Amino acid sequence: MAVVSPITRDLAIDGWGLAGAGVLGVIAASVVVHGGAGRTIIPFIIVAFVFGLAQVVVSGGWLRNAVDSAPPAPADLLMEPDGTTLRRAGLPTLLALVLVVIALFVWVQFAALLAGLAFAAGMTDLRSRQWVAAFERSNAVVILRETSWLPFATARKPLWSRPAGDRP
Repeated sequence: MAVVSPITRDLAIDGWGLAGAGVLGVIAASVVVHGGAGRTIIPFIIVAFVFGLAQVVVSGGWLRNAVDSAPPAPADLLMEPDGTTLRRAGLPTLLALVLVVIALFVWVQFAALLAGLAFAAGMTDLRSRQWVAAFERSNAVVILRETSWLPFATARKPLWSRPAGDRP
């Protein structure tokens, strides 16, 4: 019996958290850096753009294929409680914040690069959430994803579809 969560909820929590961590990280790096904020903002923008574009190409294609081919959900699925989803989906944000803070003490420009990666990942998740929500509305389904406490393992977890009014 698998524990699932609506993928749009996961993507929203992860997306807003990572994008926020990225913005906070570049602001902190800009305050700490010597020689002007441009030494952090420009690398942040470049990394966010390049990584964001790469993620859209890679994860966007994977997600669209997985959502399009999501089989009907089995009856024995358990819905993860909202509080647990928030804690689980917030782990990548916590990890990003910790890495950015550590990098602020080691090498400020690296903190800006990590912030750019976090921001790009967050914005990609928010864009993916938008696409999945539109798919769900047009097909009258809810896309569910099996949960995992490993921050980067959810991409390998199965997806299922369920009619929009049904709850496990």
